Amino acid sequence: MPGRTIDADAAVRLIRPGMTVFVQGSIGQPLSLMRALADAGGALRDVHFVSPLTPGVNGFPIGPEAEGCRFTSFFDYRELRRSFRAGGIAFVPSHYSDIADRIAGAGVDVALIQLSPPDAAGLCGTGLCADFVPDILDRCGLVIAEINAAMPAIANGPKVPLDRPDHVVAADYPLPAFEPPAPDPTAERIARNAAALVRDGDCIQFGVGRIPQQVVRALGDRNDLGLHGGLVTPVVRPLIESGAINGRRKTIDRAMHVTGAAIGDQCFYDWIAGHAAWAFRPVSHTHDIAVLGSLDGLVAINSAIEVDLFGQANAETAGGRQVSGSGGLVDFVRGARRSHGGRALICLPSTSPDGRRSSIVPRLSGPTTLCRTDMHYVVTEHGVADLSHGSVEARARALIDIAAPQFRDALEAEGRAMR
Repeated sequence: MPGRTIDADAAVRLIRPGMTVFVQGSIGQPLSLMRALADAGGALRDVHFVSPLTPGVNGFPIGPEAEGCRFTSFFDYRELRRSFRAGGIAFVPSHYSDIADRIAGAGVDVALIQLSPPDAAGLCGTGLCADFVPDILDRCGLVIAEINAAMPAIANGPKVPLDRPDHVVAADYPLPAFEPPAPDPTAERIARNAAALVRDGDCIQFGVGRIPQQVVRALGDRNDLGLHGGLVTPVVRPLIESGAINGRRKTIDRAMHVTGAAIGDQCFYDWIAGHAAWAFRPVSHTHDIAVLGSLDGLVAINSAIEVDLFGQANAETAGGRQVSGSGGLVDFVRGARRSHGGRALICLPSTSPDGRRSSIVPRLSGPTTLCRTDMHYVVTEHGVADLSHGSVEARARALIDIAAPQFRDALEAEGRAMR
């Protein structure tokens, strides 16, 4: 390490009142620096943190003792509850593709990032999390890089010269591990219906919720699929190893598996690092609508919490509480709609987990994440509704037909009243 190597506590002491601090998210969150921030507690004053955290992956342990500190988040979810209760978090709804400009627009004084160790040429890498770092690195003031010996180098990923960070912090801790969600009978039925919409040669993007991952599991008998997304999980490994996903027919990034980040277990991380076909790209590539539109046959496989009879979807709130954010959903849906032969699939169970509420509703109970002009296919365990060309009445009819049978009569009555 160069002479400007400092420890995590010294790095945090460089943060002064009034500064705006970017903290990398996802699997690239610099955890030794995060621990130092949490330990600093009351020593932090009037600092504005901004970070594109990933739900279910990242926490942000800055409590009320950090007087006057605030945090801008683009998601709201369980792991942030303590900080939200402390009153220091501002949730800013945003498309994922817009976040880099929002962060840069805040005027970043300090960036806290994680890199892989330097190679023989003195180049570090963003490893398993390209995400936002390449897009904002040159738009920050002071850059502090945690160089984690456990972060694998990715041959086809962004590189950062070792002399680019102003300070480096040496670290060596295992990357966080995440288990894929277990399948269940309802998810399997939804997956079978959704998988029927995916053809040989398509390029898939999928969300990392339980149902989209189950759809991917159901694609093992396809041929020549491509992969392009913002975040991948171990469900893709069997398909890549069998050749079902090979990228041979992709219209760009041919034969490459493109993602912004990866989450899984150590075995998955090691496998990716040793697989030359992986390409890690920043959000400006993974979520850009022009890039997505140039991928022929792009199939975006995602989920929502509820869909109403107008054909709108809410993917952010449940029971009146914000549980996520729009993330890349709108980017990928609109990109798939622009793609030649593309399809956008919104997959959800027809009822709430306890079966007491329909997920097909007369009107959304929360914000409209996807407007009706964005929607294409809605998939439940009861079938598929194609909303791409139908009239308002035809859309409502198609959605009622895939609702849970016990709710269809009530939805019919509500539908008639809405006309």
